[in-house]
Amino acid sequence: MAPTFYHYRPLSMDQCSEKGVQHHRWLVVFLVLLSVGMLVSVIVLAVKLNSTACKNGLVAEQECRNRTHLLEHQLTRAQDVLLETEAQAAACNQTVATLMASLETEKAQSRKQQELVQKLQEEIKELKQKLKTSLDQELRKENEASGGENSSTSSGNILSRCVITLLLAVSLQALLA
Repeated sequence: MAPTFYHYRPLSMDQCSEKGVQHHRWLVVFLVLLSVGMLVSVIVLAVKLNSTACKNGLVAEQECRNRTHLLEHQLTRAQDVLLETEAQAAACNQTVATLMASLETEKAQSRKQQELVQKLQEEIKELKQKLKTSLDQELRKENEASGGENSSTSSGNILSRCVITLLLAVSLQALLA
């Protein structure tokens, strides 16, 4: 027994063939319309693709790509130059730092040498003063001992001693300078 909710009405063969023919007609009409629509779309697309505006657009797009590529290349070169320049700047900064340290060392050594020269000059002054004092005392002693005699001989000795002492002092100063 067939279920009641699947009830089909029986169709005659004539009715079946008429419905099939109608379906085929609509299907053919639909396919013809679809083909015509596709053909029109392809024609419109071909016309647009071959149009001057489209060709100009393609040329403009190619020029844009070329310029972009050129600019990218220039940017890369500029970045390379920048990196090289930064490396050179770092090397220069390192050199400057080294030179500054050397300069400070040289300044310190120069100060020490100046202090040493000053100290030696003071010692020379003191020694000159002591020598002068000592020569004066010796001259007095010789004058007192000789009693005024042979004053010209002792004066000559003292004078030669003074000249020798003066020459020694001058040569010592020349060596220090």
